[in-house]
Amino acid sequence: MRSDFTKGLLMRRARVLSIALAAALAACSDSGGPDNGGVKPPGELTIIRLPAGSPPIWNPVDSFYAKKGEDRELRIYFDNGVGGPGEEYLRLRVDSPSLLSYPDGTLFQVGDSVLITVRVVDPEQIYFEFEPSGLRFNPSVPAELKIEYAETGGDLDDDGDVDGDDDAIEQVIDLWRQEQAGQDFVKLGAVTIEELDEIEADILGFTRYAIAY
Repeated sequence: MRSDFTKGLLMRRARVLSIALAAALAACSDSGGPDNGGVKPPGELTIIRLPAGSPPIWNPVDSFYAKKGEDRELRIYFDNGVGGPGEEYLRLRVDSPSLLSYPDGTLFQVGDSVLITVRVVDPEQIYFEFEPSGLRFNPSVPAELKIEYAETGGDLDDDGDVDGDDDAIEQVIDLWRQEQAGQDFVKLGAVTIEELDEIEADILGFTRYAIAY
């Protein structure tokens, strides 16, 4: 049985597709030329930061074996203050049919497995690296990624207070993908659930991901 997280994400995919279609139609009717707002170099992208007082990350690097034919997942947590896992920070779920191909292009067969590692790039930013680079997932049943940003306390611009500027930022934050360090970021088009302070997305491959604007 699929998890509640999975069921919720499937229900929200229709919303993502509707938004994407609307954006595509708007782009087609725009005679002003292409919109490159979905691609930014690192110097033009603002990655959401965690406040100085946020708890340390309990497992900033973690791994698990994903296996074709089985549902498996990995979670990153904040420390609970006594050396154990506290609030959830990130969850990566790989369902039974999600694995498609190894980095060298070899297709997965039922029973095949691969070691997946998730690493926090910067403990002060919501920014992660996923390995092995080049791993691909089934477009019909992609891997599912959820990242919490509740530890910001609503101060998304990291200026020490929560105001209308933070509300405006929450309307435009997204999950951004970066293939390699130093390369441009590409907007993924994730679902932001403001009442839960989280971003959820389907992902098709491994690279770096950040919550940013």
